[in-house]
Amino acid sequence: MITRLCQGGAQENTFHTARLANRDRFDVDLICGSVRGREDSIEAAVMAGGVAIHREPFLVREPAPLRDWITLKRLERRFRARQYHIVHTHTSKAGVLGRLAAARAGVPIIVHTPHGNIFQGYFHPALTRLFVWMERHCARRTDRIIELTSGGVDEHLAEGIGQHDQYRVIFSGIDTEPFGAAIARRPETRAALGVAPDDVLIGAAGRLEPIKGFTYFVEAARAIAEVEPRAQFALAGDGALAQALREQARPLGDRFRWLGWRGDIPGLMAAMDVLVVPSVNEGMGRVLLEAGAAGVAAVASRVGGIPDIVDDGETGLLVRPRDAGAIAEAVLALARSPERRRWMGETARAKIVPHFSLRTMVERIEALYEELAHEKGVDPRR
Repeated sequence: MITRLCQGGAQENTFHTARLANRDRFDVDLICGSVRGREDSIEAAVMAGGVAIHREPFLVREPAPLRDWITLKRLERRFRARQYHIVHTHTSKAGVLGRLAAARAGVPIIVHTPHGNIFQGYFHPALTRLFVWMERHCARRTDRIIELTSGGVDEHLAEGIGQHDQYRVIFSGIDTEPFGAAIARRPETRAALGVAPDDVLIGAAGRLEPIKGFTYFVEAARAIAEVEPRAQFALAGDGALAQALREQARPLGDRFRWLGWRGDIPGLMAAMDVLVVPSVNEGMGRVLLEAGAAGVAAVASRVGGIPDIVDDGETGLLVRPRDAGAIAEAVLALARSPERRRWMGETARAKIVPHFSLRTMVERIEALYEELAHEKGVDPRR
């Protein structure tokens, strides 16, 4: 269960966990609300992947007491009727409502993946404290909490959410196979973007929301452009800040490319020279796996689980969050050293491709399900 199937790492993780499930062992339903606003949807890809969507019409991301109460009651009835052995929730809102409903319905195994946290950068401090209290409450009704990185475990434990033995670290995998072909197509992709062979393409991708920090990327781009004439910029994605970011980047003219949502992420990543991830808060940063698989060095904020993915000085450079000057300095260091960024990209690819595949992710999640089934004596074959 997840709140909505918009474009994002949490949604891809949830989709592929259902799509690649071992059908000899697991019968999987995917439950979600509807995508709203400017966010792109992956629902067509989900259905094309053979995964049916079970809609909860009142499930929304924002706090909505009446709708939330209706969703809670509907979920409880659904869980009782289907007699699930396992309910696995993803993201905060679905995690709260889904876990409460599962506990009330007597579901024997309850698993939750937060995909980051809501401890900073999302809500007013008073509302944030309420969410933290709710996470603590729900953790007491959860058998295992899957974190994408060890840093995520530390952040949750620091807020008093759950006990250490409840946590398991399972990364969010990607399909690494298309990236080899994308690297081979790099010259053609850059040409299609209007990027010359000697240009340095500095890119970013994601939801254009405050938590992703893209205003710092644009601010850094303006500083970089003043001193590095070869620098070109690209931003892929859409969201609430699209218009404000366009206005902020206006002085860069056609040196800054607005790409919207891209269907060819491997190609886009392989076309870059440096990926920037300026997030204020980030569970892991799946886009960093994609850049690494494409052999591209990254400059990223030292927040959340990012330091578990980016080896500072080896696969990229880590900088202070909310610091456009630090981003610009790090990017310029790589822009002016082709050998260094090439070595970092190769090191990143050697790390990502063998260890961060979708198949490995799903196998580890299903091994956790089996562990819990054995622990609780749950086995429909008996």
